[in-house]
Amino acid sequence: MATDEVILLTGATSGIGLETARRLAARAKTLIVQGPEPADAAAAALASIRGAGGARVEYVSADFTKLADAATAASAMREAAGAPVTALINDAGVPGSPERGVTADGHERTLQVNFLALVLLSELLAPSIAPGGRLVNLASATHESASLDLDDIELERGYSPVRAYARSKLAIVMYTLWRARRRGDGPTAVSLQPGVINTALLGAMFGRIGTGVDVGARSILDALDAPARGGEYFDEGRLTAPSAQARNVVLGDRLMEWTLDALGPHLV
Repeated sequence: MATDEVILLTGATSGIGLETARRLAARAKTLIVQGPEPADAAAAALASIRGAGGARVEYVSADFTKLADAATAASAMREAAGAPVTALINDAGVPGSPERGVTADGHERTLQVNFLALVLLSELLAPSIAPGGRLVNLASATHESASLDLDDIELERGYSPVRAYARSKLAIVMYTLWRARRRGDGPTAVSLQPGVINTALLGAMFGRIGTGVDVGARSILDALDAPARGGEYFDEGRLTAPSAQARNVVLGDRLMEWTLDALGPHLV
């Protein structure tokens, strides 16, 4: 890829995101990374990223349990980029909480961190992404086991950690397809399943299983570089179809009506 790339990456201080950041530092001109920690707590991760390549690396701290933080992060990332953005990669995510929790914004925690903050950040940054640029959203194969009930999207009934996580990932795939339907001159949106990766996130729900973070990072870079028109879903680099519910246009449009209404105060 060209050495003038400007890439934004969330969730870059641990797991798949950290390994992806290291690889991007070796190819991008500018790399703006986000993590939930203050800068001093992220110092070791940032040193590792900067040591992996010649990119200018800037850090933005944002806690996605606060939607205002996600909106502020979008502004800070745009300013730090200083040029049209080549790609935004949304890797930030959390496992389902052991018990259902609600953020100060009033949303189920997993849904907000994994989905609502992703949409907010993406919609605010989309105008800064250059024509032909890419929006890469990390989903999960768990979305195939999920179903979306818009009458109980906040999971007030039947909560479980895995269900909350899987539904947030289903919502991400549906958002990606919605974005592709409305693309216009906006970025080419794709989503992906990075693989079964042995990270703390996966371990919190399923125990220590899976392969190394290098597999996940490679899956992200494959989705970043693969030919795409918008809406594609990649499973460890292989183009495949997401679940039937993910492809339900009517449900996807209804989900996004609810989402944009929920995010409305932060989108202005």
